[in-house]
Amino acid sequence: MEDNILKVEGLSKNYGKLRALSGLDLSINKGQVFGLLGPNGSGKTTTLGIILGATLPDKGSFRWFGQPLAGKSLKRIGAILEHPNFYPYLDAVDNLRIIAQVRCTPEQDIERVLQLTGLSDRRKHRFQTYSFGMKQRLAIASAMLGNPEVLILDEPTNGLDPGGIAEIRELITSIASLGTTIILASHLLDEVQKVCSHVAVLQKGVKLFSGSVDDVLSNTETIVIGSADLSKLETVLKDYPHYLSHTIRGNYAELKTRGMCNPSDVNQFLFSKGISCSHLVMNKKSLESYFLEITGNHPGSEKI
Repeated sequence: MEDNILKVEGLSKNYGKLRALSGLDLSINKGQVFGLLGPNGSGKTTTLGIILGATLPDKGSFRWFGQPLAGKSLKRIGAILEHPNFYPYLDAVDNLRIIAQVRCTPEQDIERVLQLTGLSDRRKHRFQTYSFGMKQRLAIASAMLGNPEVLILDEPTNGLDPGGIAEIRELITSIASLGTTIILASHLLDEVQKVCSHVAVLQKGVKLFSGSVDDVLSNTETIVIGSADLSKLETVLKDYPHYLSHTIRGNYAELKTRGMCNPSDVNQFLFSKGISCSHLVMNKKSLESYFLEITGNHPGSEKI
């Protein structure tokens, strides 16, 4: 069994003076839902273009299933990089039939992907009558023809309303539960946190972090502490056994700790040092707070 699906080493790409990617390393394993997360100009779309052979890198290499990219590898990958293009006057079945013929995929697979994406009831309706969310589901259905081992999606919920976002999120989760490895590029923090098992954070072509989403959410905790003697509190916090770092914000200290930490233990520690807390609240770690912490920017929606 091949555990490693994609290995990326030192990918770099410039467009004139614009640096799109700089020495990108990634490792994606079988069964992961891997999110590429980044603000404006982070290199997400460039990365997907390179690993699918649509864009040539300036430096670096990548291997699918342990081998260089080839036609045999591409048959194991389904992808949506741009907005889906279908014939507006044809129904879902006829549109998918054309795609199946181009990909040399049996037409019998059409019914399976329509069932998978919840479009069976609208199978004979023209594409032009579909909502934007339904059009996106049909695009995913087309990418799933032939039952690929890997599904690549570039901003799959871009432009959708909250209901459409929830539908696509549920569909992605359903596909992942079948064992399909999914690579998802997005600027939506909430989407990545709810759907992905792993994430790489990119900024201006540089990878800032890569790892498990659970690790991001559980490795550190933030406890907001208030005390009459803020100066003494700041000194004492550094002696706390699980101390990682702290920040003073107004009249409060924000303590970051290693691993899970019980607020009552912090309170007991501070009391033993002669400090009474007027305020002590644990803030749950979120992907958004981590993202803003390491990038110092708000996520955007532009692509490279």
